[in-house]
Amino acid sequence: GPGVRLTIDDQPDGDPDGRVRATDLRTLVNGLWEAGAEAISVNGRRLTALSAIVNSDIAIQVNKGPLSPPYVVQAIGDPDLQANLLETGSGLTFLALAEQFGFVVDRDNVTSPMLLPAAPPSLQRLRYAELPSASGPGDQEDSNP
Repeated sequence: GPGVRLTIDDQPDGDPDGRVRATDLRTLVNGLWEAGAEAISVNGRRLTALSAIVNSDIAIQVNKGPLSPPYVVQAIGDPDLQANLLETGSGLTFLALAEQFGFVVDRDNVTSPMLLPAAPPSLQRLRYAELPSASGPGDQEDSNP
């Protein structure tokens, strides 16, 4: 569907403080979810609720796979997704970080349908926990009025 494509790159002068870090991408992705994104990918790696965006030395890993800049973040959602991102706390935080550290950020609204890759099978399995029975021996409810 329609959405937004953001291309994020390190500061052009090579200053280590201007390097995009996993926390920066996590902030952006959280802002996109908050803005109403229905699906998100980073450099072609689909994100789910179980995805991890982490630093590994100086590299960023998504779903246990290393990425290199520039980072292309694509999000499918409402045609106003980019505008909605600018109304979220996480979106504003990301843009402030980009300005502070000199990241290069190109933002494009995409009106033609975007197709994102499927999530890896290991991230498609739903996991759950069962609650103990409420009437078991651990039930502390008092039956006296």
